[in-house]
Order: sequence, then structure tokens, then C-alpha cells
Amino acid sequence: MGKRKGKAKASEQVAERHEFDAGGYLGHDSTYSVNVNENVALSVDTVFACVRILADLVADAVVGEFRGNERLDDSRLTRRPMQSMTRRTWLWLTTATMALYNGVWLWTRFGSDSEGVPISVLPVPPTRLTWIGDTPYIDGQEARPEDLTWVPRTSFPSLTKELSTVLRLARDAIAAGYASGAYRTDFWQSGGAPVWYVKSDQKLDNDAAEKISDRVAERRQANPGRPLVLGMGSDIKQLGTDLGAGNTNQAIASVGQSIVRYFGVPGWLVGVPIEAGSLTYQNAAAAGLDLVRYTLQPGYAGPIADALSDFLPGDYLTGRRVVLDLSHLTRGTVLEQAQAYQIATGGKAWMLQNEVRNDLHMPELSEFDNLDPQGAPAPAIEQIGA
Repeated sequence: MGKRKGKAKASEQVAERHEFDAGGYLGHDSTYSVNVNENVALSVDTVFACVRILADLVADAVVGEFRGNERLDDSRLTRRPMQSMTRRTWLWLTTATMALYNGVWLWTRFGSDSEGVPISVLPVPPTRLTWIGDTPYIDGQEARPEDLTWVPRTSFPSLTKELSTVLRLARDAIAAGYASGAYRTDFWQSGGAPVWYVKSDQKLDNDAAEKISDRVAERRQANPGRPLVLGMGSDIKQLGTDLGAGNTNQAIASVGQSIVRYFGVPGWLVGVPIEAGSLTYQNAAAAGLDLVRYTLQPGYAGPIADALSDFLPGDYLTGRRVVLDLSHLTRGTVLEQAQAYQIATGGKAWMLQNEVRNDLHMPELSEFDNLDPQGAPAPAIEQIGA
């Protein structure tokens, strides 16, 4: 028991030194009325939508193992990084953690195989990790420092991992989103603006004041549509914001715009109007290309692939490496793809027919296959594009 108390006390000291609550809440000043932890943040619809979109898209990546440009057979690590969950779930969890905390710890478990590749890799958010001296603890369980790898989404010059989380940096915006949601709920449940008072130009004793208060509460809760009739010169004065006012929606949208900028998600994907106006893309491929180019690849797919590559034998650049391919997000319509493949395989071709079929996840053709609907012999595969 004494040893456990000693560890808890040391954990509190470490948390205080890093200005970070290891119990799950982010370090925050007591002046903030909303403690922005993961649960509070995800209850804000814009935050939830941003995290879901990022995790969904990265989890859908085509994962492959390469040496240079040569595609290799997928190893056990590439097929299933963590033994207790599917690769898709692992990618989803890892991406969601990176989105909320600007990085993720990868904890290698259960040793390594004959090649030195970890048996299982567990994604761990910074809130679950505390250091006591040089010893890390994850949910109270002791871990070895050499079994932990930090995979950053961003690396700021002077901010620690705890201080640079999105939940901390975007605390004001997330708290505003949480508060506005609570205010909207109170507004509609109460049948009107929730913060106001009744003023009278006459002297009121306690009984008269209570009578007026009870009448107002009864009308607003039991029958909010019924008009109020107040005597004794009473008049209702509003303090709160009326959600029917024109500038209210603009203020709420401004909170959403701030949140999507922190996550790097285009506002149109999560229903947030952008101050610069609506962006119109020529096609779906152009919209997907921007998302992959500016957010998904540099912030998530690239760092995750590098971290997995580093677990494989040899140098992660010149040896075996893992690639998270998101090119399917940049594909156009079926017609646009067909036109592109037609150009690639005709004239001075730079793709073979079977390469196109592999790209479309179709079985390869042999020289005896005939795709000509008129019955004419199909050209030999090796002669396509000659």
C-alpha cells in the first residue's frame, strides 16, 4: 500500500511539473468554467465530425510494403499492427489520437519476432502516460522507455507534448462550442431566452415576487406558447442572447471555423460555412487532392507509415518501408478515370493493360483472353502500347 501511495504522489508531482493532469483532464486554469477534456471536446459536433472524417479516411488507406518502388508481400506488422484489433481499427484509433493530441505514443508489446519486429503495437494518448523519474507508466502499468515511440503530427519549437495537444491549444474554441451547444439546448427546452429577469416599478414583498416568478416559470415550462400576463407594473428584461437574432448564427459559425482550422479539415466537409465564401471544385478529384495534399498525407498517413517502417528490419528509407496510399481519394468519376487510362495505354503508352487492371483491383489478363465484343482476337498483352 505504501509503495502505491508513493507512486501516486510521484505521479502528482510529475503532473504538476508538466502542468498536466494525468487523470484525464487537460491542464487548465481554474478561471475556465469548462474543463476541456476528450469527452467534452467530442461532445461538440464540429470536433466529433473533424475527428471522424480524418480517422475514417486514413483508416481506409491502401497499406502496402515496398523496397524502393518494388511492391513486397505484406509482413505481419503491415497486415495487423496490433494483434487484438483489425488494421482498420488500429489506423482509426491512431489517427483519432493524433488529431486530438497532435501525436501518439506507440507502445510495443509482447516482445519481437526473429527479425526484431514487434509482435503488437498499441497506440497510447499522452493522457494515459506518466513518467516517474525515467520510468514511464501507462494506466498505472510500468513500461520500458525503449518500448515507447512518439509519433508527432506536429513538433513545435518550445511546447512539450502535453502543452501542444489540440485539446489544449484549441481550448477556448472548443469550450465556446460546448457552451453554445448547452445554451442552444437550454434556449429551446425553456421556450425562449434562458437568461432574463422580471422588473417592476412597484415595491414588491417576497410573496408577490414569488407569485410572479412562479407564474413565469409555469408559463415557460408547462405552456411556453401561452402569453404572459403580469401585474404590478412588471416588465420582462432580457439579458441572454436571442437565438432568433441574425448575428447569432454568425457567432456560432465563427466558433466552428476556428475548430476546423485547428484540425485542418475543409469547412464544407463538416457543414461549417467559411468566411472566404464557398469553395467550388471542378470535380471530386480536385477536392480530394487538396484534402490529401494539405492534411491527410503530411499530418497522418506519412508519420504513421514512417513509424511502422522504422519497426521493420533495415533502414526505413532504403530498406523495407510501409506506405499508406490515399490516391483513391483523388480519383475522379468513372468517365474521368477511363479517359486517363485510355491516354496511358494508347499512343506512346506508359502503362500496360494489366497494370490498369491491377490498379482497378481486377484479375490480370492472359494472352488468350479476349475482350473484343466482336470476336476479333485481342492483342497480345506484351504488345499493348507498342
